[in-house]
Amino acid sequence: MQKQLIILGVGFLLGLSVSACGNISEPDPDHCTSADGAATCADRYGDARPYCTTPECDPSGEGFGGCVEDEPTAECNYACGGDKNILDDDSCVVAGDGDGDPTGDGDGDGDPTGDGDGDTLCSGPADCVDPLAPFCDLSSGSCVDCAGTDDADGSCAGLDSSMPVCEAGVCVACTADKEEACVGATPICDVEMNQCVGCSDHDQCAGSACNLAKGSCVDPANIVHVNGTSDANCAADGEGTDAAPYCTLSQALTAVDSNSLIVLHEMLTGPQVYNESNSVQLDVAILAAPGETPVVEGTGGNAALTVANAGNLYMRGVTISGTQNGGEGIVIAGGGAWIEGSHVVNNSGGGIVVDGGGSLFLENSFVGGSADSPAVRVPNGTFDLLYVTMGLPAVLGGPALECSDGTMSTVRNSLITSTHSDPELDCPNVSISASALEALVGDNVALGDVEVGWFDGYLSGDFHLSGSQPAATDTAAIWQSGDPSTDIDGDPRPTQDGPDFAGADVLP
Repeated sequence: MQKQLIILGVGFLLGLSVSACGNISEPDPDHCTSADGAATCADRYGDARPYCTTPECDPSGEGFGGCVEDEPTAECNYACGGDKNILDDDSCVVAGDGDGDPTGDGDGDGDPTGDGDGDTLCSGPADCVDPLAPFCDLSSGSCVDCAGTDDADGSCAGLDSSMPVCEAGVCVACTADKEEACVGATPICDVEMNQCVGCSDHDQCAGSACNLAKGSCVDPANIVHVNGTSDANCAADGEGTDAAPYCTLSQALTAVDSNSLIVLHEMLTGPQVYNESNSVQLDVAILAAPGETPVVEGTGGNAALTVANAGNLYMRGVTISGTQNGGEGIVIAGGGAWIEGSHVVNNSGGGIVVDGGGSLFLENSFVGGSADSPAVRVPNGTFDLLYVTMGLPAVLGGPALECSDGTMSTVRNSLITSTHSDPELDCPNVSISASALEALVGDNVALGDVEVGWFDGYLSGDFHLSGSQPAATDTAAIWQSGDPSTDIDGDPRPTQDGPDFAGADVLP
């Protein structure tokens, strides 16, 4: 009886053992840990789920055959499959990158370039579409920036001729040490933005002048000289060179093409002034020769210079004075004039007239009226005045600045006076700021009635400050970035935002 019980007990235990063994689960051949590990994940999900692990290590792999997005730790990284982590089997891991990616680039995507995007080696520029790495380095088969090429600037120029300079791996138009890359219509390098821009000042065009309307520098081949001094070897049919100049402005204006520069020299003999009246019919710059003060006087009751509808005048350092018989200094008859560092004074018909829809940009200049004509008169046109001193030694009355409608015009940092009891300003709707006048106009400085002693020679058109001017004149203007760095004589202005002398003259 006991033997039977023992036999039954053993049979019962064997039955339980067989039953338990029958419930043991077989490995899932589709799970990455049982298959090829990370290679299986890369085939199935690419870069989205490149790593292989177990559910215990990262449950997010459930439903994806154990493939996960984030790289697991070594004990959970089944990169090589075979139900072994890389601590037990790292045979598929190349160069110790720890990701189970047989390319050894460390990104687990099967991409031999190592950039993580799954692309292939480049064989030419067409394969490099990333704007930050647009060049193909054939030696490595990698897309690189310009700094990674053998000829950095040449590579940039070949890719885009408007961006021919390599700066810190990026192709740009120009840099502070490669400003010569800027040519043509945009000859100036904005070194902060690494962009080529148009000129806005004559000094930006070395040995030439700026076409301020277009922002381009005058071609040196289009420069001519005028010198009426008796021993200057001038000729009406001369070459227009410094050694063989034209004798008059008229000769030069007839000879030049549009977008030219006329260098006007001081006449040292004879009348010492150019007695002529001329019409400007094209784009032309008339600049005083460096260090010289040429004088032009209109004749026959005509303005010394008339800017016709088709013309643009860029003038610097020239004195227009002495025109008689009712002639003005300058008449802008539909064209445009950019005038700086000049004296337009003592002309019997007044200083400057803007009519016919013309435009005037006047900077760092003295402009005087006559006994009965304003310094600046604008029947029909627009104007922008910056650091201008206007005076009117009037006998018969009238304003120094007169316009029919100043809606589109501005006056800033200027000094406006008239010896007559009439108001010095008659220009409705003009925007005037940071300036000094006799009367109170807006937020500008009111100086009270002008005294000729404030200036070196007010009645003769010399508007240099004498030092006896009201102290408020010295701080009425507000210099701001982009304003001229010097006054009419080349004396320095503040060059930082803040108070400055109103008008064209600065005292030390």
